[in-house]
Amino acid sequence: MPTQDSYGQDIDLASLTDAPDLPKAIADLAAGVIPRGVMRFASASERGATITKPVDGMPTWLEDAKRLEVYNGSSWVTPEPSLASTTSGLSVASGFSLNDFFGFRQGRQTTIDIYLARTGATINATAGNIADTVACTLPSGWRPTHSTITSCFDNGIVHGGWVVGTDGICTLRTASDDIDNGSNLRLHITFLKTT
Repeated sequence: MPTQDSYGQDIDLASLTDAPDLPKAIADLAAGVIPRGVMRFASASERGATITKPVDGMPTWLEDAKRLEVYNGSSWVTPEPSLASTTSGLSVASGFSLNDFFGFRQGRQTTIDIYLARTGATINATAGNIADTVACTLPSGWRPTHSTITSCFDNGIVHGGWVVGTDGICTLRTASDDIDNGSNLRLHITFLKTT
């Protein structure tokens, strides 16, 4: 009678008390191990034709889509990457103070929320333009990996644009009105990292 593996995976292993049958022992082992390994298929169609009765947790790789999928009991799904977050590491430039900072990343998507107060002199706007003003720098690992990313900010009254470079420097570029001392600025941006 076959015994179970010591890892609790319900894989039948030949026992020394079983009648000798090497082909059966190999087939039993393969039947237990292969569905738990990452099987590779040219496409979902090929997978569907090959695996007629998938089981929960069965992983496959689709060559055409370059995607890992796992059977969840009712359908093939792409596993979600872990969610990472931070509330520290933001470096605030002179003339600003930090009210709050949150960074969230899942897979290649990063979302940044920054809440600053203007503590320096008024930043004067002329026809929607202000002098480029560095407000803060994002922590390493929370910066775009490609070109400068553009977004908008607001403080409830004044609205404007800002950019984030690959160096993490966040620069205010435009404003609908002056940004006075004591103004609170909310900066929000979401971007995809390329690596």
